[in-house]
Amino acid sequence: MLSMWSRPERIAWRRIGASIGLAVGLALLVSLALHLMSDNPKTLASIKAESEIVSFAVSNPELAILYGQGFRIANWPDGSLDDVCSEGAFLPGVGARVSYQRIETNPLQVTVEGTGDFRKATGETVSFAGELILIADVTCAPDLLSRRLPVWGPGSIGARFAMRSDGPGPTLLSGELDVFGRTIDVPMLDGGGSIYVAIEEMQIPPGSLIETDAARLEGDKDLAPNPEAAMFGFITVSDQPGLVVSVSTESLELTITPPGGRANSSRVDLGLLVQLINDPVFLKIQLFFVLAFVLWPMLMDAISLAYSRPDRMDPGDPPSLPDIQATPQESKEAAP
Repeated sequence: MLSMWSRPERIAWRRIGASIGLAVGLALLVSLALHLMSDNPKTLASIKAESEIVSFAVSNPELAILYGQGFRIANWPDGSLDDVCSEGAFLPGVGARVSYQRIETNPLQVTVEGTGDFRKATGETVSFAGELILIADVTCAPDLLSRRLPVWGPGSIGARFAMRSDGPGPTLLSGELDVFGRTIDVPMLDGGGSIYVAIEEMQIPPGSLIETDAARLEGDKDLAPNPEAAMFGFITVSDQPGLVVSVSTESLELTITPPGGRANSSRVDLGLLVQLINDPVFLKIQLFFVLAFVLWPMLMDAISLAYSRPDRMDPGDPPSLPDIQATPQESKEAAP
């Protein structure tokens, strides 16, 4: 049986198949290299929000001091200081849970769960362990010593939307997220660590829950304090409802849970496509490959042209005579 294709056709198709296979193999190798370089991208997220509740686990007590002026102690762990106007400063211990809550325009409530110290204005220090509740009270002082209160540790902004027996639960009123990426570390391309804009002004749905400490302990359903997921910044008490939140975080576990019956938590991350489009180091790598792809055929043509030129003729050699073929008329007369 004769073959459907001739041998030259088979050779041509084999070359095409080999070219396609080589292209696919190179694409896979480049994709693998890019994925390895972009593994666990480092991010810096800036969160600006208005929320009725913010909570965090203290990672540095000296940067989470709560000044007592303008607060009334609503609950002291052993009850000895209940309903006393506080004068001094509270230092929550490492790992203590601090929550700021202000529903609509009601007085600010601060809750500390854990251990800590109360440094009185007299110089005396009283330790506590348990639940401490402070409520802003104008009868103790006309205003707080500072309307800007610290946030320093992993935590959350907002709460899952809920209606309670005593009224609506605290929730996130509005929010905006900016995410900055850090360039990959390639020594030949000026190293890494520079910041570039990856996600700009992403609106967060009202009623959402923002968490930076979503890492869980093995075998434990409780959220584990994660120092690498800390929020850094402050909340501000203003005349507007709720609290004004201004924090940043480098957490790799930053998640947003929007409201709704089918809501699922979504982790804020930088995918490979975002890095390829925005990372200056990735752009330099892409530029290198584009230039190589464009210049390679030109270089091959130049080399081929250089090797295809005829050698220069030696001046001592006689010039070669062109072949003279007889015309049809001359061939006819020469025939017998």
